[in-house]
Amino acid sequence: MCQKEKEILKILQSDFPIIANPYQVLAKRLGISPEQLLSKIDKLKQKKTIRRIGAVASAAHLGYKSMLIAARIKPEAVEKIAEFINSFENVTHNYLRKAEYNLWFTFSAKTNKQINSFIAQLKGMNGVEEVMALPATQTFKIKAEFKF
Repeated sequence: MCQKEKEILKILQSDFPIIANPYQVLAKRLGISPEQLLSKIDKLKQKKTIRRIGAVASAAHLGYKSMLIAARIKPEAVEKIAEFINSFENVTHNYLRKAEYNLWFTFSAKTNKQINSFIAQLKGMNGVEEVMALPATQTFKIKAEFKF
């Protein structure tokens, strides 16, 4: 990853302006044209470095239930399972960890039935050894930033 891509990722996660033309402002701050910025963002999306750009709203305030899910996935199936998980807009975070439960993510839905249906689908996939669902009982908001 080049230095300019690292700068773009840093600014997207920590200092995205909430204005009518954010990419023009960001491009100016980065010293590139808006077209160059959008091209670089598109490449980062193609490489799956960026999955989405958008606000993350409080699930509880919108009437949703949120759950942290930990899964033990066979190493050879991690990429396929992560793609499946990431295909749902209900997923806001998905991390691979070096632990017994190696894939951790959050899933939000209007009903427990929707969450349980998703978990049943996940459990039925080849390579999924175990799934642990951890319903949110209290919300703590911390600022998490990736360092590039």
